[in-house]
This record gives sequence, structure tokens and C-alpha cells, in this order.
Amino acid sequence: MILSVVIPCYNHGEFVQDAIDSVLTYQDQSIEIIIVDDGSTDLATINKIDELKKAGYHIIQHKNSGLAFSRNAGILAARGKYILPLDADNKIKSDYIRKGIKLLDQGICDIVYAKPSFFGENIPERKFLPYEFLGHRLFSSNYIDACAIFRKSVWKKIGGYDEKMPYQGHEDWEFWLKCYVNEFRFVFINEELYEYRIDKGSMITQISSQKFEANQDYIMIKYKNQIFNHIERTHCFQQFYENDQKNYLRTSFKYLSKFFRALLE
Repeated sequence: MILSVVIPCYNHGEFVQDAIDSVLTYQDQSIEIIIVDDGSTDLATINKIDELKKAGYHIIQHKNSGLAFSRNAGILAARGKYILPLDADNKIKSDYIRKGIKLLDQGICDIVYAKPSFFGENIPERKFLPYEFLGHRLFSSNYIDACAIFRKSVWKKIGGYDEKMPYQGHEDWEFWLKCYVNEFRFVFINEELYEYRIDKGSMITQISSQKFEANQDYIMIKYKNQIFNHIERTHCFQQFYENDQKNYLRTSFKYLSKFFRALLE
């Protein structure tokens, strides 16, 4: 099996069929689809999962345990050489699978990511722009969506997605950072190869600034040694400044204090 597409689903029964149908547009090779029901409580989703189960889809069900746990459960069961996590409310283009597999088969990389096109609601602050891989920038923020194609061996070596983060929503950020510090190779395809739904009711929209900072602190403390070793060589503080240009002095002191506090712990 060349590829496993893992689709975590929590109360997204109205969208999950669109995600599945988008995967099925790829007909080049045999691939598998795994839907992971993360303890959905919405009746429409419960009925949809039951329908998919009766249709023969590979369904994994467990009590609500979060996105990281669900992705890990799906990937653990996956038979594919390569893995593609796809959120239940998003859609993939067949060319993404086709081009991703080709790059991975060539042996020039371990992870392939691309640009999204956006649909749904018009919330400008929810839009993001991936770019050519610059690993040190992951120390300050994430620019790679979870919808990427990678070797299952990568997931296995780094221990999967971190299930202990303070809040859901940044599992992919920590995952890519962990890949980077383990020296796995990233390749960026500068094309819009998947569709990202913007929904004001989605999980990522519910993340407050306090929750974001709690996750950011968690990541900085977890990777404090790697961050410290990269400060001068990669100039990662410059990226911190860029994130808050109007208050650069406050931002500088904030991150410096976090670094030194982490180093003393």
C-alpha cells in the first residue's frame, strides 16, 4: 500500500463525505482511507459514521481524546508507506497525492507540503501562506498545515503527534518542529493543491491568545536546548520581532524572559 489518508472526524459529519470524495479522485494507485471518529456527539455525524462503516470504510472509533490522539490512532493502523492527514472539513486535489508520492519515491525528501486554496467563510486572519522551508522559523510560529504527505517511518521515529500539549490546535506545529530537529527533509510545492475550509465554528477559531501562548510556551520549553543552539546561527529572534513589529521591545523582552526561564527549569 503506497498511501494511507487519515481523516479525523469530530462532529463534522456534514463535511466528511466531501473529504472522502476528494481523495477518491485519485485513481493512479490503490490507497486506503481511514476515518477516525473522535467520540462525535452530533447525531448527524454519528449516523454518517455508521453509514460509512456499513459501506465498508475503515472506521476507528474511540471516546473523545483530541486531534493528536486521533491522528496517532489512524496512523498506527495505517498500512501505507506514506501518510496524508486530511481534516474532515477540507478537500484534497489528486495532483497533491500524485506529486507528493513522486517526490517521496525519488528519495529527495521525507515530507511534502503545499499551498491551500480557501473556501467557506471570509475571515482574512484565518488565511495563511506557506513558503519554502526555513526550519528555524518553526521555533517562533507555524506555516505548514497538517495536510502534508510524509513517510510513516518519520512518524514512527519521532513518536507521533504530541498528545500532551496544553490545548488542541497546534499539534501539527509541534510535529513539524520535531521533524526538523530530527533532520528530516521538507519539500514545498508552490501550488494550491488542497482546499482549506474557513469556518467560524471550527476548533482553530476557538483558540484564544492565552491558549496560543500556553501552547507556544510548551513548545519553547520542550525545545529550549535546540532553540538556544540556533539563536545566533539562524537569527530566530528576528522572526520573533517581525511577529510584533509595533511592539518589538516588549516582544523581545517577552521571548528573552521565556528563554531564560526555560533554561533555568
